[in-house]
Amino acid sequence: MSDVACHPWRLPGRAGVASIEAALGIALVLVPLCLGVIGLGMALEVVDRLDRALQAAAFYAWANPGTPAGWGSADSASLAGARGAALSAYGDAGPSPTVTAAVVFYCVSGGYIPVQPAVSYATTCATGLSLAAYLTVAASTSVTPPGLPVAPAIPLSVTGTVRVQ
Repeated sequence: MSDVACHPWRLPGRAGVASIEAALGIALVLVPLCLGVIGLGMALEVVDRLDRALQAAAFYAWANPGTPAGWGSADSASLAGARGAALSAYGDAGPSPTVTAAVVFYCVSGGYIPVQPAVSYATTCATGLSLAAYLTVAASTSVTPPGLPVAPAIPLSVTGTVRVQ
């Protein structure tokens, strides 16, 4: 008896079709899915490093409060130190980050609530208010996931503000 007579639902010459379909399913679905998970893992690792960089800059500002004049100029050692602490905490592994640090001054009340607008570091605040410096650090980079050559880069950034004195 022929194979067709025993199994009328099977057509002759279809041996190995399931293997080919499985290989196509793996190649077209499973591989991109795995590459996406790897890209997500890379992005999460870089975000963690950006967070550590931000924490290091905030800790530097807390440990080195200085004076308003010390934080006031764009090329001050305090700003350079905060930026350097962030870059050091981020590490040498790629992708390289962009770290910016800036200080804004406000006259604050006893409850540490800034009175708008921002002022210069040389400002004399009104009675009952004191001059306070607020350091804002921003760190950003982008991660290109593996796989497709046209995969778009994923932009990542963190920003934080801390009072430095």
